[in-house]
Amino acid sequence: MSFHDSDPDLPSAGAELKMSLPIIKELESMFPKMDILDSNHGSLVFRRAFKHGIPKAYIKKYNDFLEVNKGWVWHDDLTIDTPLGKVYFCHGKTADVLKLAQSMGMSCVQGHYHSLMGVRYYGNSLGLYFGLQVGCMIDSKSLAFRYNKLQKARPIIGCSVIHNGLPIIEPFIKDKSGKWIGKLL
Repeated sequence: MSFHDSDPDLPSAGAELKMSLPIIKELESMFPKMDILDSNHGSLVFRRAFKHGIPKAYIKKYNDFLEVNKGWVWHDDLTIDTPLGKVYFCHGKTADVLKLAQSMGMSCVQGHYHSLMGVRYYGNSLGLYFGLQVGCMIDSKSLAFRYNKLQKARPIIGCSVIHNGLPIIEPFIKDKSGKWIGKLL
């Protein structure tokens, strides 16, 4: 599902969902309880339905079409308490996550911007805060991202963790063919 032109060489949205269900089941077995942020990608079904006047009540909820249990809870955004203070999580609000943290008055974490990854800090009289832009886990060579081939910026593959209130970033180093080398720095 995308607002980009449909590629006739790709599986349909239905076929893609069917192919993903075994992987989603595997993820659910590893993470039976998970807080998940909604995104511009996942919400396409709801946005398209809204655009065409279809009430939300007619559309299945994420857990239903992904065939997962109630342990997966979806959020538009989320604020959690850590040993070093509150941290706000969202899919993506602005290209400069540090400015978001400053406007929120707390540390912030976001994704969405595939070609950005890093952490920056600021301090004020109330404490030390960070803005964390996480990496992504997309395969830029996949047919689904063919639309990106003319873009100069490329996705940064990696993940981030908040441990005891502090951000840790782990970029995944790839070989010349674009595959992850299988180990962290």
